[in-house]
Amino acid sequence: MTKRLIIVLLGLGLVFGGIFGFKAFMNAQMSKYFANMQPPPVTVTTTVAEETVWEPTIPAVGTLRAVNGVMVSAELPGVVENIAFDSGQRVQRGDLLVQLDTSTDRAQLAALEAQLRLAQSDLQRQNELRRRGTNAQADLDAAKASAAQLEAQIESQKATIAKKAIKAPFDGEVGIRRVDIGEYVGAGTGIVSLQQLDPILVDFTLPEQRLGEVDAGQIVRLSVSSAGETAFTGHITAIEPSVDQATRNFAVEARVDNAARRLRPGQFARLEVVLPQVERFVTLPATAITYNPYGDSVYRVEAGEADAEGQSSPVATRVFVELGDRRGDQVAVLSGVSPGDEVVTSGQLKLRNGSRLNINNQVQPDNNPNPAPANK
Repeated sequence: MTKRLIIVLLGLGLVFGGIFGFKAFMNAQMSKYFANMQPPPVTVTTTVAEETVWEPTIPAVGTLRAVNGVMVSAELPGVVENIAFDSGQRVQRGDLLVQLDTSTDRAQLAALEAQLRLAQSDLQRQNELRRRGTNAQADLDAAKASAAQLEAQIESQKATIAKKAIKAPFDGEVGIRRVDIGEYVGAGTGIVSLQQLDPILVDFTLPEQRLGEVDAGQIVRLSVSSAGETAFTGHITAIEPSVDQATRNFAVEARVDNAARRLRPGQFARLEVVLPQVERFVTLPATAITYNPYGDSVYRVEAGEADAEGQSSPVATRVFVELGDRRGDQVAVLSGVSPGDEVVTSGQLKLRNGSRLNINNQVQPDNNPNPAPANK
């Protein structure tokens, strides 16, 4: 029995040993195959890094505002007697816009003038009597005070009548009128908007880090959606002396010529402040940058090693870069890439260090410093 058992165990050992040995041989061969197998080349687009003149700018967004813009209102209540303008008309300073009814005020003015004439006659009599010494000084003083009081009331009444002739406070363009003839308007009722459109102001804010880079007189370029690709140029006129504690931004005001009146108050504007210095940077398309929390990088194209047949294909090498400002589709690279380096601009998601490349530059990503995408 012992001999038979030993023979069975030896047989089982040979069988299982052969199975495990074959399995280990297969695993070793597969590992060797995958270790020597190279993935197929990744199709990418590339560009050659160039050093270009970079006009540094500070991007911002702002709101257009008229140099002078008000809602012309009635200072005193009254009934609209005449409207002397058409909606959308250009007016000059002092032009009559709306006349309120003043018939009652003029009647009161006539009554006051009649009282003044009587008071002046009484004052003359009191002067004559005082010269003869037949009245008291108090009578003369009372006559003088009465005449002066009536003169003041007359001036007040004339001012009331004048205020009911509502006039343009400055040159500009009126909007759509909000009152009709015969309508009663109260004090403070808006009549029509009046805006001075040329020039026009733009208000915007910048972060406090930029406080030392901007100054009055610097050029500002802006665009609005209603004007398409047209760029308008102006200059900074004022900088707020304090920084907002809540946002850590400071306010800036710029003035823009608007002779064609294509800019209107209240419009949203995209703008950039042009800094005075001109620098040279290596620039790349923004699509070439791989952004990561641990650092931004690009894939540089380098020559690969030759294979068994003596042929070589370019490979990708990851390089970490330091980035500067962005201008349209371009990004300034401060370090990590030199002029003349070939850099991958699309297809980075499939790449790793040493990946073989198949370069196809028939279609290139945008690399325009001043792009103008279609507004569809």
